[in-house]
Amino acid sequence: MASLQRILTAPTRGASMVDAGAIEAIPGRGLAGDRYWVGTGTFSGRPGVFAGARELSMIDVAAIALCNERLALDAGAQLDAADLRRNLVVAGLELPALRQRLIRVGPVTLEIVSSCPPCGYLSRLLGVDARQALRGIGGVRARIVDAGWLQVGDAIIEVGGGQR
Repeated sequence: MASLQRILTAPTRGASMVDAGAIEAIPGRGLAGDRYWVGTGTFSGRPGVFAGARELSMIDVAAIALCNERLALDAGAQLDAADLRRNLVVAGLELPALRQRLIRVGPVTLEIVSSCPPCGYLSRLLGVDARQALRGIGGVRARIVDAGWLQVGDAIIEVGGGQR
């Protein structure tokens, strides 16, 4: 069964991502207290390419493992999910296959709206070639459809087509 493993937010651009056990998700805003919620994210000043473009991002634990494998870092120097700056870390989902689909994470409905390819900013922050390490596995962006509280451990299920 797919599940929510971690919730990560940062209060401002460039700030370290911190774990939250639970967080409020609001349509049109994002995750309460996150840098994009308050309008201080790196890309906050740029117009969104689609509705919900910056509400939240997701990555699967398998993608994080593959990223580290591609980087071939020493066991003590592996990248953590927080280093990759995605909000939700999930297990058991084929995220790319869910594009334009609705999923429910606990009580919160999300629409997977696009891929979330790594950018040069992430590479500069990490000091590694994140673009190459995350090529094709960088996660997805999601739009919050129904508000609610996300909690680590929430089950995730697919609920249908998008554009609700």
